[in-house]
Amino acid sequence: MCSYEEPTDIISLHYTLLTSYKGYTEGTIVGDYGNTIVVCLDSGKEVVEYRDEVIIY
Repeated sequence: MCSYEEPTDIISLHYTLLTSYKGYTEGTIVGDYGNTIVVCLDSGKEVVEYRDEVIIY
């Protein structure tokens, strides 16, 4: 796992979580740390998810 953010093409893309987080499953990717990504849910909450737990569009 990287401990620093990587500049990648997936930042600002939309995604769907495979397992919902408090009822929310969709939002925008805001950070990429290698195996993990930071996602902003439609509720505005930012959470860290493993890359294989999301479908990226």
